[in-house]
Amino acid sequence: MKIFRHLTTTLVAFSAMVAGGVFAFAVVVTFVVSVFRGVEISAWNVVTSQIARWFLLWIGVYVIHNLLPIAVAHGRTRRQFLVAASGFSVVLAFAMAVIAWLGFTVEGGIYALMDWRADEHGTPWAYFLMFLVWCAVGMFCAAAFDRFGAGGIFSVPVGLALVVVSTVRIPGSGNLPFIRNVPSLLGSGWHLMSVVAFLIALAGTWAVARDMPIRLRTT
Repeated sequence: MKIFRHLTTTLVAFSAMVAGGVFAFAVVVTFVVSVFRGVEISAWNVVTSQIARWFLLWIGVYVIHNLLPIAVAHGRTRRQFLVAASGFSVVLAFAMAVIAWLGFTVEGGIYALMDWRADEHGTPWAYFLMFLVWCAVGMFCAAAFDRFGAGGIFSVPVGLALVVVSTVRIPGSGNLPFIRNVPSLLGSGWHLMSVVAFLIALAGTWAVARDMPIRLRTT
């Protein structure tokens, strides 16, 4: 419980501050762009659909690569840490989805006031699932590289397949090559696929990290 509380109080707060700063920057950029041309896209949509997922991936990597060894060195078991990290990933994804939606609400008010047009964005549920999967995949790949070294490269195609599933229902996240109208193939079933992708990434993290060697830097 102490590990979970530490992860949520530090990393969720840090992520919220980063998101707030990025939102302010996106608003400033939008006003600058409006001086030279009409505004037709949502800057916050670019952030949430393209940039935020990589931030969540990095958080997942950081949790396993940096914090797991520290927790074990302080007497915690891998199992205790992985239980806490699993719960933390859900809380972080939820918090970031709420922040994303609040950003869209505030940005929508600004756009309406300035008579700007914004492109379509996804639902809070879709962002929650995307953030959840990307964070879990970050943990999985970090565990694979830490345990197998260069052999961890084989986790990348698996991780790529899992994260692609989570972006299908996010407007602006990019389309899959050679396949058109992918969201219409399964409809809301893609949300279920994202849940499955999260569970697979989480199971992979547990399977790999339970025997992962712990290496602490010494000075």
